[in-house]
Amino acid sequence: MKDLMDALSANVNKEAQYWETYSGMGTWQFWVVLAMLVLPLIVLALKLDRTKAFRLGFYGFAIHIIAFYSDLYATAHKWWAYPYRITPFPSMSFSQEAALIPVVYMLVYQWTINRRKNYYFYLLLLSLAFTFGVKPLLGAAGLFWLYDFEYWQLLPFYYVGGLAAKWVTDLFHWAERNARRT
Repeated sequence: MKDLMDALSANVNKEAQYWETYSGMGTWQFWVVLAMLVLPLIVLALKLDRTKAFRLGFYGFAIHIIAFYSDLYATAHKWWAYPYRITPFPSMSFSQEAALIPVVYMLVYQWTINRRKNYYFYLLLLSLAFTFGVKPLLGAAGLFWLYDFEYWQLLPFYYVGGLAAKWVTDLFHWAERNARRT
């Protein structure tokens, strides 16, 4: 057991050294990653339809959890990686999972609800934008690496994640509405 704990501790120290050298506050990448965390949250604070805040927040949390576990699985299996991070510990992109992706998805979801638009169509457009726009742009900037994976293979992650988040949100929204009737 002590050997395992020593190995884990050594790994944490290596991650911290890597972060300090390549992702620390002295790098431009740190500030871009920080902006991907802070700016979407500011936009959300300004644009959130507060009359639907709980529903939208639940949806955003569902997206966040799906993105987190997808990235956890994919980075562990070396499908993709995020070489620059906001903190030295997670190997995933906290900025994208906790802010950028959930906020953009929430705003599209809010827009489709408020304007009675087809969520599935706009989810497809959003998924295509992340798959063939955002991720290749991050890749070109060196902020996202693909290993034995192609960009088009990201599409199901974005689309199915959006489907699952909507369906779970709809289920809880339905339960809430029906509970009020009884």
